[in-house]
Amino acid sequence: MLFQKLIKYYRMKKTAILISLFFTVFVFSQTKNEVKFQNGLEFYNNGDYLNAIKEFSEILVNGEHSVELYFNLGNSYYKINDLPNSVFYYEKALKIDPNNVDVKNNLKYSQNMLIDKIELLPSDQISNILVNISNLFSINQWLSIGIISIYIFLILFIIYFFKSDSNSKKKYFTFSSILFSISIVFIFIGVSKFENQQTKIEAIIFDKKIDFRTEPNFRSEIQFNLHEGTKVKIKEELKEWVLVELNNGSNGWIELNSIKKIN
Repeated sequence: MLFQKLIKYYRMKKTAILISLFFTVFVFSQTKNEVKFQNGLEFYNNGDYLNAIKEFSEILVNGEHSVELYFNLGNSYYKINDLPNSVFYYEKALKIDPNNVDVKNNLKYSQNMLIDKIELLPSDQISNILVNISNLFSINQWLSIGIISIYIFLILFIIYFFKSDSNSKKKYFTFSSILFSISIVFIFIGVSKFENQQTKIEAIIFDKKIDFRTEPNFRSEIQFNLHEGTKVKIKEELKEWVLVELNNGSNGWIELNSIKKIN
């Protein structure tokens, strides 16, 4: 009996030590990243953009990602006229927060300095409305609101179930039904947005100049060429080649190592 108690105590102690070690490492990592972020901001404000990039990039290596981090990396690269990286990190920030005004404005500044000006294909009004609704919140926000709405629906439904007064039952049933419908819509938008991001893989061209070809080989015809910083959508990958599409609907094959995926 005593031996079993000792084993149980040891296991509990071991678990407590492991949890304590994990928590300590986590807190230390967070503190270290915060210090690096502040150092990066200080370097940036002093005009030392290369060291700012170094500090911010080390936070990425540590596994932390945020709108603020991508935004400041985009700003730092913009200051040294590295437009591909500037556009790349602004686009990364918008993947997390599509409605961030500061990121959108700074992205426009970078895009205005690009050589290539790609016009968007005209889209119908309904599609624009749906896209604007989807961009109101991030994927996590849509799903979180949906899940919270389901919990509230369950509470209202339980109240409806135990109410004896017919008018009160009718009122709670109506509210719970509306809330359930709304929660399904929110979750559907979140899931649809997630699936769309998984299938819609975008990238930034990093080569100074790249030829778009009709086939995935250097013997094929060159259709046109584009320059660094231009955003493309990946349609297909074939070994070291990738078929990409532009916002104006044009497409062609380019070398895979000439681009950097945003996702």
